[in-house]
Amino acid sequence: MKCPNCQSTKIRKHGFYRDKQRYQCKDCARQFVEYHSPNLQQTSTGVEDDIQRYVQSISTPPDELVLDLQQATAEYPLAQMQPSLAQVQSIALLIRAMGASRILELGVFSGYSTLVLARSLPPNGRLLSCGVAGKHLDVARSYWERCGVAHLIDFQVGSGVELLDRLLSANPMLPFDAIVIAGLKYQYPLYYQRSIELLRPRGLLITTDVLWQGRVLKPNIYNDEYTQGIDLFNRELVADPRFSVSVVPIGDGLSIAIKL
Repeated sequence: MKCPNCQSTKIRKHGFYRDKQRYQCKDCARQFVEYHSPNLQQTSTGVEDDIQRYVQSISTPPDELVLDLQQATAEYPLAQMQPSLAQVQSIALLIRAMGASRILELGVFSGYSTLVLARSLPPNGRLLSCGVAGKHLDVARSYWERCGVAHLIDFQVGSGVELLDRLLSANPMLPFDAIVIAGLKYQYPLYYQRSIELLRPRGLLITTDVLWQGRVLKPNIYNDEYTQGIDLFNRELVADPRFSVSVVPIGDGLSIAIKL
């Protein structure tokens, strides 16, 4: 198998696109989908894919271990739940720029976003994360150790709402510099409401997948709890005078809000 862009044979599996195996070249980072020919000469989304490849080519490439971890968990059930690499890299850049030392991450699947966030912290930083246990978590922990950031990560098994309630009842309640929401979509409004008090002034509330494959454009048609939850969250947050919000179409939509 060769990359259709640079002809490299260093190819990794990279999740799925519309039920088809997606691949990524280790040398040029191009992503492509196998259709009918083993030569992989066709990409999945035409011009859109070309734009994504160009964006990747002019962005700082992710660490090899990050790509390895993403690949190691790409074939697990519900792997599509993990945020896109572009989203994670953008969040990490914001974390570095603001000099955050305390981060709360709600919703962890493969742990590769946790790895990228932890590597954005200073030596005395702390990343509190929560999610479900399983084989994917064991794999993630091994990569955290290999990258030397395991000591910065406090991972707790359980739901985001339960963790938020515990944090709110703590004495003293220590605020976070940034809170990253990527958990159960129908609970987004609950995450947001509980996060307000836990976020310091000028702190960032960053939320992934807020465009939800465009389904939020037609909430009357897509009336499932995930779409309804995301749409309600988006509307409540933009109407909240305590926040200034910008939504950018990175991945499946990234909401960036600063607490005023």
